Amino acid sequence: MHAGLPVLLLLVVSEAPVEAYLDPGAGSLLVQLALGGVAAGAVFAKLLWHRLTLQFKRRDSDAENP
Repeated sequence: MHAGLPVLLLLVVSEAPVEAYLDPGAGSLLVQLALGGVAAGAVFAKLLWHRLTLQFKRRDSDAENP
């Protein structure tokens, strides 16, 4: 069992209502953060796919010398 689990349970049980307000600027920041994460994930996947497919492609020097 993790040592932080009792602390997490204590925080969940003892939660209290708060007077929080998210203005449109904060909402647009969250949307921008989510879209940036998706874009970064897409670039990472593209680079990973390119690196994987590069391993299976035939090189020109291999094609010239059978």
